[in-house]
Amino acid sequence: MLTNKGIIMIKRMLPHLFLLVLAFSFSQASWSADAPNGFRDITWGTPLSGLSGMVVKDDSGQVKYYRRAGDQLSLGEAKLEQLSYGFYNGAFYSVLIEFKGDTNFEKARTYLLKTYGKTARGGSEGTNLTWETVDSTTVNLKYNKSSQFGYVFLFNKSITR
Repeated sequence: MLTNKGIIMIKRMLPHLFLLVLAFSFSQASWSADAPNGFRDITWGTPLSGLSGMVVKDDSGQVKYYRRAGDQLSLGEAKLEQLSYGFYNGAFYSVLIEFKGDTNFEKARTYLLKTYGKTARGGSEGTNLTWETVDSTTVNLKYNKSSQFGYVFLFNKSITR
């Protein structure tokens, strides 16, 4: 049975326990407070008209994909097959990054974990990972071990609202 002194101690500890639980909740979240606002040197929402060296890859519908002339086909230490920039109604909103092989998958995963932090959502064998950032960006990493093909898809949800 609790005494008055015990009840007073618990009441004093409750705000501190709440803050502790809150801190651990955010440390396990799937976003990183310092996540990049865009990709490489392009900020989410940048108009296509403000960029040079963009070459059309797919021009169908509201989303159009471009490649950038002279772009480095790497993500951290991972070697890429393709890198495409997506524009929704003329504003930069997504990136599709394609790679092949277990080694490039591991290097891409390492880069993303370093950039976006630990993710709370992952699939089997760590081959399907998702991050949500504070700037409304979703980052998906998917890899198929049998075909040895994978991709990273980044998109900013605030651009399409």
